[in-house]
Amino acid sequence: MDVLGQFLDAREEEPTFPPADRPAGERLERFDRWLRFQLAKRIDWTWAGDPAKQEKRREQARIYVERMIFALWRRGWLLDGESLGKHIITPLDAVAKYQKEGKIKEFWPYFCATIDRYVGVNSEEIQIEAKTLGAVIASLWSKSAQNTPSLTELLTRRASEVENERTALREKQAAYRRNAAPSGDLDPQLPLL
Repeated sequence: MDVLGQFLDAREEEPTFPPADRPAGERLERFDRWLRFQLAKRIDWTWAGDPAKQEKRREQARIYVERMIFALWRRGWLLDGESLGKHIITPLDAVAKYQKEGKIKEFWPYFCATIDRYVGVNSEEIQIEAKTLGAVIASLWSKSAQNTPSLTELLTRRASEVENERTALREKQAAYRRNAAPSGDLDPQLPLL
């Protein structure tokens, strides 16, 4: 019985990247779902063993991808939306390509190295894109939109809260889950994907 396969077949549509006009907790939850979906869709996880171990490795990979987002933030590149999504998907596709060609002997070290190197190897292109997007966004944003943090900032805040044992964003995310659960959008009994 392939529960994960049934769940993926039963879903109505692919999770979308979270829009910037949503509350912080909802954006984080949507981003986590989107990233889990991208990891499951692009990479073959059969090497990890049974479905429970595959799920655990996907979650570890999701957390590891956030390191790349922190590297972008440390450099001051606050990408958001599709531009950030593109920079997440690119290294995942590179890993998937080599995996399909059978060139990866040990998945996890290769995955980690690819994610860790991505920002440094592509820094010039990312910097130009971030500056271009920053100029466009600055000219378009209203004063109310300027108070909306980018997804990069939200993820960084969430990580720093874990380190500092503060839970404001995690509480917002949990509140969103509680409020969204009755509508059927986020059933806590369903798998993470």
